[in-house]
Amino acid sequence: MAISMHKVADNLAQNVISLRKKRRLTQSALAQLAGATRASIALIESGSSNPTLEVLLKLSQALHVSVDELTNAPQAECKHIKAVDIPLDKRSKRGVTLRKLLPDKIRATELDEIALEPGAGMTGSPHVEGTKEYFTCTEGEMMIGVLGQVFQLKKGDVLAFPGDKPHSYKNQGRGRARGVSVVLFNPNS
Repeated sequence: MAISMHKVADNLAQNVISLRKKRRLTQSALAQLAGATRASIALIESGSSNPTLEVLLKLSQALHVSVDELTNAPQAECKHIKAVDIPLDKRSKRGVTLRKLLPDKIRATELDEIALEPGAGMTGSPHVEGTKEYFTCTEGEMMIGVLGQVFQLKKGDVLAFPGDKPHSYKNQGRGRARGVSVVLFNPNS
């Protein structure tokens, strides 16, 4: 599917205006950062310019975005994702439910809700070396085993632990236990 040059010019105009305003730059300030004239920025923002690749590269560097982000259709600020569209891993035989809380892929980050029925447990897979994991108990009580130690978390408690080591989750209570797992892959790199 071919995109018309007019549509690309419109996308570019909207994106440059939006990014410039977010960074609180005037057209003159952006022109100076990009090594261009204020008039060329004004023409780009009006959608009536056909900038060279060199100008696009300079603009992308000045605005700290890729050329694709400048020329693609502007992204909506908000995105409503229905519960039925969020990945759910239900292990009914074991009483374990994992639900993604970030349906979009975010580099080096995972955020999941873990729910365990009474008596249920699961073993977490060790992540890549250097991974840090944070688990916040939001309902009931959760037992987390890491490196031979067992931690009993109650509602509101947080456990920070090396996510690259073997770990497990267990609900030994009478009601459902639930919590949020935040995994940061190589947070110090």
